[in-house]
Amino acid sequence: MGIKELRDNLPKEFSKFAELIKEDVYNKIKEYTSLSNVKEHYRKMLNEYVDRKGQYRRPSYLILWTMLYNGNAEDALLPAAAQQLSEDWLLMIDDWMDNNLLRRGGKAAYLIYGDKLTINAASDLQALNWKIAIDAYKQLGEPRGSRYIRKFFDMLHVTHIGQYLDLTLTSSKDITSFTIEDYYESIHAKSAYYSVYGPMQQGAIIANADESKVEAIESYGVPAGRAFQIIDDVLDCASDDKTLGKTVGTDVRDGVKTIILWHAVHNASQQQLDMLKEIYAKNPEMKTDEEIHKVIELFKELGSIDFAKNEAKRLIDEALSNFNKVERDLAENQIKDLARDSLTYIVNRIK
Repeated sequence: MGIKELRDNLPKEFSKFAELIKEDVYNKIKEYTSLSNVKEHYRKMLNEYVDRKGQYRRPSYLILWTMLYNGNAEDALLPAAAQQLSEDWLLMIDDWMDNNLLRRGGKAAYLIYGDKLTINAASDLQALNWKIAIDAYKQLGEPRGSRYIRKFFDMLHVTHIGQYLDLTLTSSKDITSFTIEDYYESIHAKSAYYSVYGPMQQGAIIANADESKVEAIESYGVPAGRAFQIIDDVLDCASDDKTLGKTVGTDVRDGVKTIILWHAVHNASQQQLDMLKEIYAKNPEMKTDEEIHKVIELFKELGSIDFAKNEAKRLIDEALSNFNKVERDLAENQIKDLARDSLTYIVNRIK
C-alpha cells in the first residue's frame, strides 16, 4: 500500500503510519540519489545512510499534518523526501562532529569512508536535498510553494544555530555553569523545531492552512519537540547499542549538557559532584567505559533519569492539552486520533 491509499487504510499507531509511508518516501529520495554519472563508490557513500532508512518520524509528521488539515497526501511526498534526506546528511556531519561510532545499526559513515570523503558526500546530499525542495516548490505552485520553501529553509537554518549552541555548551568543561534555560534554548533550536513542529508546520502549509493556524502549531509542537530531545537524552543512558542504533553513553563521553546532568549536578553530594567534575573535565577519548558506566549509574541513583522521564511526560501532557485547544475545530476522526498518538509516541519510545 502506498501514500495514495493512506486515508482509507489508516492504522491506529503512529509507528505503523511511519512504516506505511516509508517505502514511497525512500523511493522518491532514490530518484535523486541513484546517480548514474558517478563512480559506484561515490554513489555508495551518498546512499550509506539513505539506504539504512531510519524510522522516518519527521516525514511522517509532515504527511500526517497535511492530512490533518485536509490536504492531499500525494502533494506531501516531495516535501517528505526533502525532510528525510536532510536528516541523512545532517547525521553524517553530526556523527563526525560527535565522534559517534554507530548509526542506525551500522558503522558511522566517517569510520567507513574517512572524514573528508564523508563531509564531501554530506555536502553533495545537501545539494540534492535542495533540488528536491525546489521541485516540491514548483509542484506546489504559488503561494504554497514559497511558503513551504521558506519554512524548510528556516527550519534548517535554526537547526544549525542549535548545533552551535549545543557545541558551545559541550565545549565548556564546567558542568556547574549551565542552566536549565541554556539547555532548553539549545534543544529548542537543535531538535524541537526540526524533529517535530517544523515538519508539522510544513504539512499544514502544504494543505494550504492559513498562517495563523501554522503558527498555532507551535503551542503544542514546542513542548512535544522538547520532550522528543529529553527522551533522546534518556535513551542515551538507559538503552543499548542494538536498540538505539547508535552508541549508548555518547552524551557522557562527549560532555553534552543534558537535563539529566543538570539534575544530577543540583542533587549530588559534594563527593559525587567532585567525581562528576573530574570525569567531565576529561577529553572524550580519555574517558573510560568504566567511568561512563559510573556516571550513568550515579544518574540512576540520584533519580536524574527518572526526573527527565517525568519532565518529558509533563511536556507531552501540555502538548496534548494545547493540541485539543488549538485543533478543537477539526472534526474528530481517525486522522486526528493518529495525530494525538504521534505526540504520545514520543515518550512511549522509552517503554
